[in-house]
Amino acid sequence: MRKKFLYVLIAPLLILACNFLFPISQQDKNPLPASRTTETNSGQSALSTPEVYSASSFTITRIHKKGGDILSQLKVEAQKAKGLGLNPFIEFDATWCPSCVIIDKNIKAKEPLTTKAFEGTYLIRADVDEWGWGDGKNFKFDAIPIYYKLGSDGKPTGAVIDGGVWGEDIPKNFGPVLDKFFHDK
Repeated sequence: MRKKFLYVLIAPLLILACNFLFPISQQDKNPLPASRTTETNSGQSALSTPEVYSASSFTITRIHKKGGDILSQLKVEAQKAKGLGLNPFIEFDATWCPSCVIIDKNIKAKEPLTTKAFEGTYLIRADVDEWGWGDGKNFKFDAIPIYYKLGSDGKPTGAVIDGGVWGEDIPKNFGPVLDKFFHDK
């Protein structure tokens, strides 16, 4: 538990130092082209992924508190997922979370293991700095990233996985684990 606490304290400082030493170029800030258009809640994305990112086989969107309570928004997003023939999941993440940032970068880079893992998913992202660390009833966690499978009603089904299960944050570790989770293999 103490290690997690130290990571929470040290990670933001490391990220700030990296951002200072290696600033993001203008080219990195440009969003990826979407192959499918979907609606989004207004607001800024916490990670570098555009507010809605759609690949040919999955969609990622972000919800914000100003859009209403979490279960109402998840219900709407789950219906959108159903309309697209995708399976809905929620991911709690943060800009200071190294694992979250690495996964996001691999999505943007269209890394094959990562892309395969996310096929058929409709990922709804929620930043813990905005939403908090779960509501204690439907979502309860102390580590991120964490993924919950959602039913067509937008409520968690009980299937959950967090970033602590795959070890080092590299595609060959997290790709197969997320692929198995997202596809019930």
